[in-house]
Amino acid sequence: MSNNAQLLPSEWEYPEQNPDYKGNDLDRRLEQGPIEDRGCTDCIWCILYLIMWGGLITIGIIALSNGSPETLFLPYNSDGQQCGVSENFESCPYSYLMNTTQIDDTQNGNFQFYCVVSCPSTVNEQVNYCTVNGIETLDTLYGTYDYMSVCSPYKSDPYWDLTKDFFSFTASEADFQDIGKTWAISLFVCVITLILANFIMFLVKKCASCLVWGVLILYFSLLILFGFLFYYSGKGDFSNAHFGNSYGWCLTIAIIFWSIAGISFLMLGCYYKRIYLAIAVIKAAADFTRDVWQVVIVPLSIFGVMIAFLIFWIYSTTYLMSYGSPEYNKTPFPEIDLNSGVIGMIIGNSIAFYWNCQFAMAFSQYVVASCCCMWYFHHMGVNLHRPVFKSIKRGLMHHSGSLALGSLILTFVAVLRFTFDLLHKIFKQGVQQNKGATGCLKCWFGYYGCIIHCFERFIRFITQNAYIMVAMTGKSFCKSAHDGYYLIFRHKTAVAITDGIGEIFSTLANLSIGITATFIGFIMITQIDHYSNQISSPVLPTVFFAFISLTLSSIFMNVYGMGIDTILLCYMADRELFSTAKSVPQSLQEFLDKYQK
Repeated sequence: MSNNAQLLPSEWEYPEQNPDYKGNDLDRRLEQGPIEDRGCTDCIWCILYLIMWGGLITIGIIALSNGSPETLFLPYNSDGQQCGVSENFESCPYSYLMNTTQIDDTQNGNFQFYCVVSCPSTVNEQVNYCTVNGIETLDTLYGTYDYMSVCSPYKSDPYWDLTKDFFSFTASEADFQDIGKTWAISLFVCVITLILANFIMFLVKKCASCLVWGVLILYFSLLILFGFLFYYSGKGDFSNAHFGNSYGWCLTIAIIFWSIAGISFLMLGCYYKRIYLAIAVIKAAADFTRDVWQVVIVPLSIFGVMIAFLIFWIYSTTYLMSYGSPEYNKTPFPEIDLNSGVIGMIIGNSIAFYWNCQFAMAFSQYVVASCCCMWYFHHMGVNLHRPVFKSIKRGLMHHSGSLALGSLILTFVAVLRFTFDLLHKIFKQGVQQNKGATGCLKCWFGYYGCIIHCFERFIRFITQNAYIMVAMTGKSFCKSAHDGYYLIFRHKTAVAITDGIGEIFSTLANLSIGITATFIGFIMITQIDHYSNQISSPVLPTVFFAFISLTLSSIFMNVYGMGIDTILLCYMADRELFSTAKSVPQSLQEFLDKYQK
């Protein structure tokens, strides 16, 4: 076909070819709330998802039948005999590093690994070790603890400095033991995280306007501040600067910052009503998480299921990794030579794992969106009885295929990005001696890598809104993605501002909750004698506190963020169906009464 602008309306093959096309009209049945009469959508993708699970189970059975994890985790001695496996070494499953010569200033010693019956715990302890001729005895030079069948010295032991190169893989074992010693504080951090999350929701409900305008004031202040910073820095001594005209560069950057601040201020004046709409939607999302608090249990439950699935996946992948021929490489642990079939199963197992993770996230997002749609339209009389159970039932019985399709699309995009990053590393290593080629390769991969990352974020945005439309209309994934895209396109300014402010809120709240809960846990393990006297270092327990607090807070805030997106789309659909929104929560009704008269 020729240029679309030269075609008559009757000659358009697809309505999307029309530059003025803004999507289809919404289903009038939405006037009564989320459509109740719905069937199964995208069934073929549900069948494909079940086939994937069949393949995953088959790979697991093959791995469990043929793999031998002991070939991965049981170490070797310095003569190439595998401890606990080789003939005459079955009773000696541990590896102990021993120096056979006297250490002085000019001689570092002759270090060798021995297969021993048990790890010695003290210095000058007799320990039995295996040889091809039988069991013999040696006197130990340092105390150890068992870690992955290797007798590792404690980091506080003076002998650690002489053997640390051999035990680099066990250097943090003492730190990992600290996590077990502080398990009670970890549970307390979880409780504190949930309390802080609920407090944030209460604060948002009461002070959303102050928080939003505070963030905007901070935004303008930082732009102006950075502008003056570069302006005055340009007047200083730049004799060692890399730029030919440092003052000119600094003045240019300062003008850019001030220009952004000025343009943003003008846009603020033009779209101030949209900001108040964003505030109203944020308040409404806080009301949703308060009224339908049971919905938070769904992502928490799915998170627990995914932890169990992760354990299964690690277990089966470990057996797959050991499905090959072990080779001794002068290190305590062997290298496994894997054939192409096993490598293919590992890749398939990894892709299936990622698809399952994306499906779990999709199901969680769908349930939250479905509950939020019911909550929004219940102000017009829609039944809100057991919304979580009803949403789970709909998701499993009617829309599991749509969720499987959306999660599969995200999986393929992730595989594309991973492959691209892998190729980047391979080519970079191949031309690292050629500076010109390295520069060109960096520009090429940087350009297309940015495109792929932006494309992935766009696909995630489309799929998330598709799940909301599936929950609202009951249509297939592609139709819902189409309707959701054009519904957003018709109200792009309001969506952009509300999504932007909502994203800032969710991110800041997530960081605030995580940092506060982590700091409280750190104070407790460093100030309470019971813990401070037992742990070797507070670093790893604090990192673990940060992980669990940020994970829990992100789960809670994702529910809140999904609520913001769903309420906004419901509000836009409500406006299109009734000219003015009819079924709105109290927060949105206050906005309408003030600005939409």
